Amino acid sequence: MQYQNEAIDFLNDIHKAGVRYLLIGRRSIIAYGGPVQTMDYDIYVDNGSENLDLLFKIAKKYSLIPNKSKAKIKKHFMFKLENDVAVDVFCPKFFSIGKGKKMSFAQLYDRRNVATGEKGFTVNLPAIDDLIALKKLGSRPKDLEDIQYLEGLKQIKGK
Repeated sequence: MQYQNEAIDFLNDIHKAGVRYLLIGRRSIIAYGGPVQTMDYDIYVDNGSENLDLLFKIAKKYSLIPNKSKAKIKKHFMFKLENDVAVDVFCPKFFSIGKGKKMSFAQLYDRRNVATGEKGFTVNLPAIDDLIALKKLGSRPKDLEDIQYLEGLKQIKGK
């Protein structure tokens, strides 16, 4: 897979096919205009069987192979689709956001933003507040930088 172009084609294809997914990680920050760089792609998907089957069907077209069986995927929160590159796929039904609160994929997906780029490229992004919540799960310096950017973006947009 020619990394950049085919990764974008893969995302575009899963979007057009109706896979329930969100682009997360630094690629989502870039989609929101953030001045950051990354080489990898992270997506958060609905882990329902039909959704995963559709994702795997499209991944196969790009020679992206899951590193876990479907049965094991249901028991873990993450797997990879890989060949010479890897797409990290997160698939928990929900995650804890602290103080006994949980956030589900369905909630994030319902609040998603759909961004359209050049040549009709379209991608699902978490809402800014949801992306901040996802970033708060990490404790890396780059997560803190991303949160600062997103908080500033919210102020600019008046949200």
